[in-house]
Amino acid sequence: MKRILLPTDFSENSLNAIHYALTFFKGIPCEFCFLNIQKPSEYVTGEIYTSSPTESTIYDSVAKDHKEKLNELVLRYEKEYEQQPFTFDSIFDFDVFVDAIQQVVNTRSIELIIMGTNGATDAAEVLFGSNTLKVIRNVNCPILAIPEGFQYQQFASVLFTYKKEDEFHPDALKPLGDLINGKTVSLEVLCVDNHKELPKSDVLNLFSEVNYHEVDGVPTPEAINSYEQLLPVDMHTIFVKPKSFFQRIFSGSDVPKISYESKVPLLVLK
Repeated sequence: MKRILLPTDFSENSLNAIHYALTFFKGIPCEFCFLNIQKPSEYVTGEIYTSSPTESTIYDSVAKDHKEKLNELVLRYEKEYEQQPFTFDSIFDFDVFVDAIQQVVNTRSIELIIMGTNGATDAAEVLFGSNTLKVIRNVNCPILAIPEGFQYQQFASVLFTYKKEDEFHPDALKPLGDLINGKTVSLEVLCVDNHKELPKSDVLNLFSEVNYHEVDGVPTPEAINSYEQLLPVDMHTIFVKPKSFFQRIFSGSDVPKISYESKVPLLVLK
């Protein structure tokens, strides 16, 4: 049984991602865990953990409200998908967003995180939804990010952007294989400044065909956008290597721009 984490803030965007996930995995035994996270500083001072009467009351009130909303989600989807081999659970946490997600990933042996994106706003670092971007950068688990308003549809082709600096074990492709197994899907590999094939893996045998396309001297985001305009795809896959603290601070990354400009679901492999 697959174990899938569905972070939610109860917004239309996050509910759309949940609907996508439940539709995508119809017929497949899955354990879905809804997770709602609240940042303590949004409600009280950093002294929330001193357990003074006032702060305790605020904490309890916020926790009660959000737990009730989570329970409503569980009951709603248990009824709506009662004919499916699904189980539902929920967790509420007062914590830093990324820390809370990583903790659940570890304790629940989560195999995939599915969450929505927010699209562009005027705020810095919110191009792809600040929380989604933080999860992509910092949580050690594959992530499937669903663009705002994107509706599930049968897909026939997957784009894999394969950059020169990408180095990974063939096992990193397994989440991709789990998603397309049993479907007739082609894999379009976009090699950006890269003239090598993907590591040999049984996952590649699951695709109806694997085609390689090479492009040199073009920034990765522009290469991806150009390709998607010429040959539309139904899902985009990239590999993101976990970076050290210093690398995250002192080196740039195409991930935010790639993520935001992806018009189709984006699978981030680790």
